[in-house]
Amino acid sequence: MGKARKPKLHRNKSNPTGLMDVSTLIDRGLAEEAKSGTPISAIVDQLESSDSEEKLCGLQSLAMICQGDVNVAEVVENNVIRIASSLLVDPNQSVRHATAGALRNMSTLSVQLCEFMVEQDVLTPLLALLHRYTGGVQWKPKFDSEMQNQMDEHADTFLQAINLLWNLCESTTDALSALNQTHILERFITFLDHTVYGQEIAIAVAQCLLVVSEENTSCSQVLVTHGSVLLSMLVLEGNDNATLLLRTVIAGIIGNVPALLNSHLSQVLLTISKTLESDHRSALGNLTSMLPLVPTKDVIDLEITDDVPIEEETEAQSHQRRRKADLPSAEELEVRNVGWLLQAQRIAAEILTNICSTDDDDWQDDDSEQENGSDAECVYDYDASNELNRSVENTDKISTEVLEAIRSLSLVEKLWQKAQPVPANVQQILSESERTTMKKLDGLRVSAMLALHNLCNSITTDDLGGPTAVYNVWIDLGQQVFQGQHNEKLVEASTTLMRATLEHLRKSSELFHQMTESDLQLMLNGVVECKDAEIRANWLRMLGILGCLLPEPLVKPIIDFVLNTCANEQDVWVLSEALDALMDIFADNDWYAIVHELGMVAKCKRLDCVMREKLKRDKRQLGDRYPAVQTVRTNLGRFCKYLETEMKKYKP
Repeated sequence: MGKARKPKLHRNKSNPTGLMDVSTLIDRGLAEEAKSGTPISAIVDQLESSDSEEKLCGLQSLAMICQGDVNVAEVVENNVIRIASSLLVDPNQSVRHATAGALRNMSTLSVQLCEFMVEQDVLTPLLALLHRYTGGVQWKPKFDSEMQNQMDEHADTFLQAINLLWNLCESTTDALSALNQTHILERFITFLDHTVYGQEIAIAVAQCLLVVSEENTSCSQVLVTHGSVLLSMLVLEGNDNATLLLRTVIAGIIGNVPALLNSHLSQVLLTISKTLESDHRSALGNLTSMLPLVPTKDVIDLEITDDVPIEEETEAQSHQRRRKADLPSAEELEVRNVGWLLQAQRIAAEILTNICSTDDDDWQDDDSEQENGSDAECVYDYDASNELNRSVENTDKISTEVLEAIRSLSLVEKLWQKAQPVPANVQQILSESERTTMKKLDGLRVSAMLALHNLCNSITTDDLGGPTAVYNVWIDLGQQVFQGQHNEKLVEASTTLMRATLEHLRKSSELFHQMTESDLQLMLNGVVECKDAEIRANWLRMLGILGCLLPEPLVKPIIDFVLNTCANEQDVWVLSEALDALMDIFADNDWYAIVHELGMVAKCKRLDCVMREKLKRDKRQLGDRYPAVQTVRTNLGRFCKYLETEMKKYKP
């Protein structure tokens, strides 16, 4: 389950997109001319200074410079992370606060950087810092009503540390293993009380627990003993987005603990439904109406707005000035508020995805048959084509309780609403002014489509609304993809859902009577232009299903296209998907004329040889997919023999 990190408000805004992997940076080394571009050595001197103000300056500089490949490379190369992390237990509270914030921001840049931070032993001082909050006398944060109800520095240090721990545990199992060996998790439940610790801390702790509880027996054993606390939070009162997010994350935590989920499934599903009811499109519309009014921060952030000279300030005055300068604007608070809503709905979709997951995709590996290429056994018998008429129109694969909730709570319809694109003007404003929110919106849409994909694989066509409704979804998704959607994750999710919906239409060929060759050409172009292997595989799979639904004049260009695509495909997984789709087309019709006109016997024999060589070459890279690819290769050998036998009987 993917997680979105807590929004960083306006502090140290950066765009880490395109950041080079830390492992690559380490291997590559740093060009000499780049080394002189950033003052890393000066920062190291400041971090190692005995003066707290010097340390604070170094930490602020560290937070500022980690916005590009070269800067991160220098940080990695100069041992800065290990030096900085030691300041998590510095005697000075402000230094601890600045360190936690700087390291937390760095941890959002990439998974590889998180792995490197763990290698640099960030966890030892981090867990020591957290132990101060969880192992001693219970503390309570102080909220300043004159400072937008912001929490005190001691509490905000804990918030930053929790977010840092969350990011590290989400990125590497080493961090999770280290956490399991402590008793910190047992005390985390205390901080879920938002009436004492505030919404930000409660949400951050809950999201950290959501990450660390996934497939973690040690954590599950701890959480089971606090089941009553978690269940009470499912019914928290309040319609604000912060409360909505907190309830949803708690539902996710319960979903990660089988003993709790089995007993309280209906409450979890009801929480999911209520979360998905909120109108995110309206919230985004309101937000984008405010965004054009946001002033440019580039210059303002560098100005000192206090008239008192720095040298005349006391330490308390300096601290208060920094806090005032760091207060978020009304627009930034609304960005955070809408971000909470998008996060909550994404997590709700992911919870439902997990609940509806099945194990039907497991494969069994027969090494003896795979190695010698024997055709003694295969999945399909081409002398009995009815065996090939696969259809998802079968009994439901999920429990009655879940199925009834899906029906009564209209979860399919709610998920489909979350999968829809927002109006073009809203998307443009978000893309230009608030990219973080745009990423969260895209994440919500992807998660909603993947949840719908799981439902397609788990429930009947009627429970999805009937063939016509499913067909309309397939058409709508196709229009979205072909209207210039360039986000690869969205395109992959869209085509994955399109493929799943098309499986439900195998017995509804009448819905495709109006499909023309130009419509088909759009899909063929989609395959040709696609660079992503997963998306290509989805397109080719759909072509295989359409080949079972369309009349002969449209089937011939599909078969011809798939044959040519297979001849040029370099990815063995995509090749296997294409060949499987090709064989699928012959499930209900032998298409003798097409086989003869396209010279399929010779072409398929060549592809059989190509498939054998590529499978042998790429066996180790396929991982869990190897059995599936091997099954296709076995079927292809038998398919070639079948075609050759049938063509001997055929007279043009």
